[in-house]
Amino acid sequence: MRFALLFTLFVALIPFVGHTTAIRFVAEDLPPYHYLDKQGKPTGALVEIAEHLLTETGLQGHIEIMPMARALHEMRERDNTLLLSWLKTPERAQNYRFLGVMCHVQAYLIGLKERDFSLKDLNSARAHRVSTIRGYYSERFLRAAGFSEEHELVLVSHYQTLWHMLFKGRTDLVLTNAQTINKELNALGLPAEQVERKMVVPNFPSELHLAASLSFDPQRADLLKHALAQLKATGKYQQILAKWQLN
Repeated sequence: MRFALLFTLFVALIPFVGHTTAIRFVAEDLPPYHYLDKQGKPTGALVEIAEHLLTETGLQGHIEIMPMARALHEMRERDNTLLLSWLKTPERAQNYRFLGVMCHVQAYLIGLKERDFSLKDLNSARAHRVSTIRGYYSERFLRAAGFSEEHELVLVSHYQTLWHMLFKGRTDLVLTNAQTINKELNALGLPAEQVERKMVVPNFPSELHLAASLSFDPQRADLLKHALAQLKATGKYQQILAKWQLN
């Protein structure tokens, strides 16, 4: 109750300057976080959180689903655009605004249960073909660990391709978070019971943040940051994650 009152006072004290342009939340197709439903409407756990942020702040805005490369371009080039979920790294923290944690993910190397691997650490995985999505931080992470396309690194453009390649034997391991696996495989008609976590990937960033460029209006950034904190303080944030089985 006290937090809500403080937030209301905070909003009231911010002058309504430069708030006439609607803001945009952009994100890739990544269920259950953000994706398009059968009617082509954005939905998902973080979409629902974004809708609550608009309600709480009184800001005008909408949510768009698009390829990750385009989403990053839009966020970087347009001062009214936010990326709904982005891994926070030390380098990015210096060049972008991070307004709060939207959710946590843990990275794993995923493989077929029928395949046996002796994985002691990330370096031992270099004896196998490892796949991830081109342009993701995971690509840079693997390259920094010594992986290369000339040898064991296999890059694709979308998560659907990752799973089809794994089941067809065109790659051995997939670097991804474990929370979206079942929904992704079920959507593709692939048997989720045939894959398993082979190894947790250490030292991989786990926080997905609401992010914007440095040119994004700082007043609106503060509004969104405090609204997200309020959602968490009131328990509404946790209820949304529980609804989408993302606790």
